[in-house]
Amino acid sequence: MDMAGTWTEAEFESIFREEFARMVRVVRRVLRSDAEAEEICAEAFLKLYRMGPDEIAEGTAGAWLYRVTTRSAIDRLRRQKRRGVEEQLGAGSTDIAGDLESDPLCRMVREERIAEVRLALGRLKVEKAQVLLLRHSGLSYQEIAAAMRIKPASVGTMLARAEAEFSTLYRRQQRLSKRVPRLQAAKEG
Repeated sequence: MDMAGTWTEAEFESIFREEFARMVRVVRRVLRSDAEAEEICAEAFLKLYRMGPDEIAEGTAGAWLYRVTTRSAIDRLRRQKRRGVEEQLGAGSTDIAGDLESDPLCRMVREERIAEVRLALGRLKVEKAQVLLLRHSGLSYQEIAAAMRIKPASVGTMLARAEAEFSTLYRRQQRLSKRVPRLQAAKEG
């Protein structure tokens, strides 16, 4: 550091190079949009820069960034749900890397499953959604503990509870979505 409370260019660039791409991948999985993922990550880096290194314990900038970006992604997902913009599957399908399926039916089924997962994630408490996102993004228990500021020994329990609640919500959602077409058919018939 050159002055108290400010990052040196080398320090900040090192953190950026190390964390940015991985953080964007995590957020993109939630929001299904490269542009939104990059925006959220850029905002997190701006917050980090403005806070300065004195506000972050040495070696924990990455954990802080993951916590801020996953919470921001979950918040944005919830805002979209409240606005009724929950599913914009047509727009943004080109944003997702690896969407190489050429069969429209397979693509539609895949997009419906992704939408169901996103909806269930949005209904979880922030901490539970966050632990699931971090784990399924490839972070170790140690990294999750640092990002969420919890003991490493607690990660397994927290993850198991989050997975159980997610599974319950997801199954309930699937049962309800199977009922809706039958109700609509009964009304029309």
